[in-house]
Amino acid sequence: MDLISVIVPVFKVEQYLKRCVSSILNQSYKNIEIILVDDGSPDNCPEICDDLSSKYSNITVIHKKNGGLSSARNAGLEKCNGRYISFVDSDDFIDKNFINRLYECIIKYDADVAMVMYEETFFEKKVSKIVSKKERIFINEEVEKAFLRLKIDSVCVGLYSSEIVKKYRFIEGKTSEDIPFNFEIFREIKSFVFIPEKRYYYFYNPKSISNGILDKNMLNYLDFRKQIFDYYSEKNNECKKIAEALYVRAAMGLQTHMAIYGISKDLNEKECKRIFSSIYRNHRKTFFVEKTIPMSRKLLAILIFDFYGIIKIMRMYIK
Repeated sequence: MDLISVIVPVFKVEQYLKRCVSSILNQSYKNIEIILVDDGSPDNCPEICDDLSSKYSNITVIHKKNGGLSSARNAGLEKCNGRYISFVDSDDFIDKNFINRLYECIIKYDADVAMVMYEETFFEKKVSKIVSKKERIFINEEVEKAFLRLKIDSVCVGLYSSEIVKKYRFIEGKTSEDIPFNFEIFREIKSFVFIPEKRYYYFYNPKSISNGILDKNMLNYLDFRKQIFDYYSEKNNECKKIAEALYVRAAMGLQTHMAIYGISKDLNEKECKRIFSSIYRNHRKTFFVEKTIPMSRKLLAILIFDFYGIIKIMRMYIK
């Protein structure tokens, strides 16, 4: 059986780290190496990593200065030896058959990448029962369409061929770095398997960088969506329409976040609202026509762009 590398960036997650690593050690697929990348964590994570490494021969630890999530993953890519590579965030955990299900599909279809779905959860004992479903294979020109249609953002739900993935690195110093990373890979690969089963568990951590008030880092998401839209605009094909709709969806998501959680002091709420609303006005026709956008998101767009003031007042009242 092929060696599979699992890269785990570690930073200020001492209360979740052992749960994450245990879920990887308990995989039904056994030929796994675990790369724990201590990204200069100021808590007890470095000691926990070293303790785990002393107990399990398949765990390797990298200690480095703090450089962020992308920097930690890149360090892991330099060190790993597996034929296939997976990424698991250290406050999350995975189903015991996560690796095996992905690997089986990659071998079955001779695919470059396989991905499952994720479930957001607060407690590992309250996850939904997994329902087996038929996987879907995408070949050649259908791969890029699948990347857009399925709105593939996170790298954590996938298993990648190291021959391909080790050519690339995550952009350092920015959040939402998974999007451009996947974008590069999905333009190269020739085959992709999507498994509509929730086998990755995203733990809702209130202290996570993805939660809280809208800040400058979150605007990276909009920038990356614009870059993808600009790329396909020159091609004027089916991907252009999907990328355009996703660009609007990104603006809607940020405006929703701003309305509910507020905005940091280094951003101007009026200017952000102007930018998001401008994107919505200029591309709303494609957004509402595009079939890959759920009706719930289309209704939310109307609510958040046409009644933003009311939602903001509700937020202030709740506070």
